[in-house]
Formats: sequence, structure tokens, C-alpha cells
Amino acid sequence: MAESNDTTETILAQIASYGPFLPGSVRKTTEKRVRKDGTVKVYDAMPIYTYTDPATGRQRSKRIPKDAYGRVRELTGKYKGMRRLIARFEAAAVAENLDANSKKNSSR
Repeated sequence: MAESNDTTETILAQIASYGPFLPGSVRKTTEKRVRKDGTVKVYDAMPIYTYTDPATGRQRSKRIPKDAYGRVRELTGKYKGMRRLIARFEAAAVAENLDANSKKNSSR
């Protein structure tokens, strides 16, 4: 939702100061191994980062190191916040353009 005091300039300033982010998602994976005695052991595998390739539009996946999981999860979470800012910017731009057009055409 757009706030009443949102202007394109204030939202652009927020976007500029937002910092790094990654589009996509990350998930943890596990592997199951059956031992000789028949018991099943579950191991943590490398996390998988999934994203849409901008050149082809297809989904791609990459395995990332286990110790990078927290940082990548944080960056993908920030992308969701960036999408909200972009939606607010679009709403504010439309509102400003409608206001500008209504003032220009009000004398007709």
C-alpha cells in the first residue's frame, strides 16, 4: 500500500540507500544414505540457490557453500523488500502523473 506522503523522490532515495540484494530463493537440502545394516542416515547437503536467468528467462539453480547459506538467505529476503519499494514507487508515480494531468486539463 502506498502511504499518503510517498513521493517518487523519497522512494528513489530509499531504493538508492537499500544496499545489496539477490533475486531468487535459497533452500537447505538433505541426503539419505542407507547403511549396510539397513539403517538410514540423513546428512545435510549443500544449500541450493534458485533464480531466474535474466538472459533466457529460465530458472537456474546453483549449489552454495553451507557457510554462505545465512548470507544468501538474508540477501534474498532483502529482495522481497526491494520489490515492495518498487511497487510503492510505481503507485506514487501513477498518482503524481494523474494529479499532474488533472491539473493541466482542469481548465477545459
